[in-house]
Amino acid sequence: MPGTNPWRDNSSGLSWLKRKPRDDPVRVRDFLRHVVEATRQRLPPEWQAFQHRLRFTLAQLYYADPRIHFEVWVQGKNSRVEVGLHLEADKATNDRLLSHLASRFIEIQAELGPQMELEQWTRTWGRVHQTVPYTRLDEELVQAVADRLAPMILLLAPMLEEIEG
Repeated sequence: MPGTNPWRDNSSGLSWLKRKPRDDPVRVRDFLRHVVEATRQRLPPEWQAFQHRLRFTLAQLYYADPRIHFEVWVQGKNSRVEVGLHLEADKATNDRLLSHLASRFIEIQAELGPQMELEQWTRTWGRVHQTVPYTRLDEELVQAVADRLAPMILLLAPMLEEIEG
């Protein structure tokens, strides 16, 4: 049909990922949008009401304070996708939250895997994250990232609520 774009056809879910020619890379923004929705579908109803922002090569999902968010960051140069919780509020808040998460880090790794890292990322910011290597932004990667992000939200968001209460 003239004027239609088969890559934008939303009638069949993630079909746009399957129909793209192999040498035509999926747009990062489209990939991130689908990760956000696939993650939402994996969460119980009480955790589905997050808000999100798409920014260049990353998606930020948050509940109350957008400075404390779950992030999916496509790092094309390294062919990795970072999936994690970012603490980007003021230093005192970040330090308090990071300290609490550090005290529970054995539990975090037991639940989410030994690939999880906790770090003071900059002088004021912290994060709990892992990276996922990739060769293509495709449906399989959407599912893999959502499969990591949803359990991360279900474990870490309640831990944050314990202190922020």
